[in-house]
Amino acid sequence: MKRLIVSLALLATVGGAGPATAGTLERAPRYLPSVVDDGMAFPVARSNWYSVINFHNDWHAPRMRKIDGKWRQVGLHEGNDIFAEPGTPIRAVLGGTVERTGWTFYSGWRIGVRGDDGRYWFYAHMMSYDPSAVTGARVEAGDPLGVVGNTGYGEDPGHKDEFIHHLHLGIQEPDGTWVNPYPLMRSLYRAAVKAER
Repeated sequence: MKRLIVSLALLATVGGAGPATAGTLERAPRYLPSVVDDGMAFPVARSNWYSVINFHNDWHAPRMRKIDGKWRQVGLHEGNDIFAEPGTPIRAVLGGTVERTGWTFYSGWRIGVRGDDGRYWFYAHMMSYDPSAVTGARVEAGDPLGVVGNTGYGEDPGHKDEFIHHLHLGIQEPDGTWVNPYPLMRSLYRAAVKAER
C-alpha cells in the first residue's frame, strides 16, 4: 500500500499539461532503467513492482469519432498504442534529434524525433513532456521524452479524457510512408522483460 501511495503522489506532481517542470519526470525509484537492445529501447518504462503495460497489433484499425451525435470513421490507425498507467515515463526508442513538440488536435501533446535511421518517430497523447526535449535537442535510446497521458481530440491544448491513457507510437519512413511499429515493439518488450529477470 505504501508504494501505491508514493505512486499516486508522483502522478499528482506530473499532472500538468505541456512541458513538465524540471525534476518531475522519472524521479520515483519504481521505474527500471531502459534496456537498450541493438541500439533501441522499449518506449514505455517498466515498474520494479507492478507494470500495467498492454499492447497488441492495432495497425490500420479503424479510428472512430463522434460527429454530430454519430460515430464515424475518421481514418485508419497508423501506429501502435501502448497502454500504461497515467504518468508512466515515455522514453526514446532510438537516438536522434527532436524535430517537433507541442499540441495537435488528434495527437494531443506530442514529440517527433528524427531518428538516426532517417525515420520520423512520433510519440503522442502525452500528459506532459520532458523539459529537455525541445526542438533541435539530441536524444539517445532510452532518454526521457515525457509521460503517458490521454490528451488529444480537442482544439484546446490540454484537452484530455476522450480515451484511456496510452502512448501512440508511429514510425514514418523518409518517403512519408507510415509503417507498422508492432513487430519492433514486441521484440523490444521481450528483450526488456528478459533482461529484468
